[in-house]
Amino acid sequence: MMARILALVAAVGLVAGAVVLRGAIDGRGDGPSAEPSLGVLWCDPLLADACAAAADGAEVKLIEPGDAFDRLSDLNSKDDPPALWVTAGDWSSMLAVANPNTEVPTFGTPAQVASTPLVVAAKGDNLKLLDVACPKTVTWNCLADATGKNATDLGGAAPLGEFRLGHVVPPSSAGLVTLAGLAGTIPADDAPPDRDDVTSQAFGGLLGRIDSGELGVSSSSAVKKFTTTPGAASVLIAPEAEITGPATARGYEVRPVQPVVNLTAQVSARTTSPNDDAQPPSAEAVTDFTDRLGTGLTTAGWEPPSDADPTDPGLLAALLESWNAQ
Repeated sequence: MMARILALVAAVGLVAGAVVLRGAIDGRGDGPSAEPSLGVLWCDPLLADACAAAADGAEVKLIEPGDAFDRLSDLNSKDDPPALWVTAGDWSSMLAVANPNTEVPTFGTPAQVASTPLVVAAKGDNLKLLDVACPKTVTWNCLADATGKNATDLGGAAPLGEFRLGHVVPPSSAGLVTLAGLAGTIPADDAPPDRDDVTSQAFGGLLGRIDSGELGVSSSSAVKKFTTTPGAASVLIAPEAEITGPATARGYEVRPVQPVVNLTAQVSARTTSPNDDAQPPSAEAVTDFTDRLGTGLTTAGWEPPSDADPTDPGLLAALLESWNAQ
C-alpha cells in the first residue's frame, strides 16, 4: 500500500512540473515570462525620449533612419534586424520600394502614432529678410528662391551676408523630409516631384545653394546651435515640436511653411528576416508600446497623425539615393 501511495505522489509531481514548464515555454505562466516581449527596438533619435519612456525595459538602439536603412538593405550585414523599427517617416515602405527583388527584412503595415510639421524660425533682421522673401505666406518656393541671395537684394544690410536656409541633412528623418519639401519646388507645374526631378540639374543647383545653411544631422543640435550662435543661419527649417519651445523662449518667431510637410512617427513590426529566425513581437506588445509612445509624443508637443497624403516612399528613396551619391 505504501509503495502505491509513493508512486501516486511521484506521478502527481511529474504532471505538475510538466504544467509549470509548459506555461513557462508558452509564456502563459504567472512569472515574468508571461509578459509580452518586444525584443530589440531601433529608434529614430528624433523620438529618443518617447522611445525610452515607452520601451518598458526593452533594449533600445538609437540609429538614424538612413543608417538603419543602409544596414537593412545590406545583404551582408551582420546586424540582426529590429523587432520594432520606430521612425519619423515611412522608412519601412522605403526599404521595400528600394529593394523589390532582394531578401531584406520585411515589416508589417506601420502604425502611425503622431505628426509634427516642418516650420521655419527667424528673428530680428533675418525675420525682416524672410518677410521680404515671403511677403504673405512662407512657402517652399519662396525659401528656395531666396536662398543664396545677398541680404541687400532682400532689403537688408550688407553685413547680413547671403540668405542662408538652416537645415539638417540625411541620414536623419528631418533632413530627408526637408529635401522632399524642397524637391517640390522643381516641377514647373503643380505635379508632385519624381525621380527625374530629384536627379535634375535644377535640384542639384538648389542643393548647392542650401549647402551653406547645413547644420548637421540632429534636429535638437541644430535648434540649439541656431538659437544660441549668432549667424549660424538666416532662418531654420525644423520640426515644430522640436523648435517651438527653445525658439520662442529666445524671441524667435515660428511660422508654418506651405504646402505642409509632416513628419509622422510610426511603429513598424518586423514580419520576416532572411538571417534571423527569431519570432516577431506579439500584437499585444506592439499595441501597448505604440500607445505608450503616443502618450510620450503628445506630451512633447506632437499632434495626432496627419490625414494629409504622405510623401511618396519612392520619392524619399530616390532622394536618399541621390544624397548618398553626392
